Amino acid sequence: MKTLIINAHPDPHSTYSATNRMVKHLLTKLPVGSTEIVNLAETKQPSLDKAVLDIFIKTVFRQEQPTAEEAQHFAGIQANVAQFKAAPRLVIAYPMYNFGIPARLKDWIDSIVVPGETFRYSANGNPEGLLTTHKALILQASGGVFSEGGRAAMEHTVPYLQDVLRLLGFASVDAVRAEGTTKAIIGLDAAVAKACADIDAKMDVFTH
Repeated sequence: MKTLIINAHPDPHSTYSATNRMVKHLLTKLPVGSTEIVNLAETKQPSLDKAVLDIFIKTVFRQEQPTAEEAQHFAGIQANVAQFKAAPRLVIAYPMYNFGIPARLKDWIDSIVVPGETFRYSANGNPEGLLTTHKALILQASGGVFSEGGRAAMEHTVPYLQDVLRLLGFASVDAVRAEGTTKAIIGLDAAVAKACADIDAKMDVFTH
């Protein structure tokens, strides 16, 4: 079963990064050759700018054929959607920045939420996800602790990603956090070790 790994760390080759260390650990738990890794820092991602929005409205909502120039402009979104749909298992790995996800990850998310491809509107206008057999694992790294305590209300990234993927019909969207990496009482190594143990505990649900 294919697993698509979206790594949104700005330096996907850093051995210090908690994000990359979680990804490396996860790879040891998956069959060789079953994964496809996309390092967003090394790819050009489509942005949801005016040109793309105009093409989106024309082709998706008005059901009109795009011009050759428009089709070329929309090719990045189509490629992301095809890659995304072809992998029944998805991993999104990222560091939390300023209580949010990295900008490149937001661009990627915007490119795979496409009516008629990953979800559809029902007769009464409600969205219905089309990827009902897909599962996801979110790997988040943060310097502070946001899963509980006084800062919990500031943590918007995991709920946001879970909501988006559930909108698309995902059967499960689980999350693992390497948090408190800059805290003296926790530290990077301990935070990563705990996160890797959490990954191990979730692998059975994720892979089946």
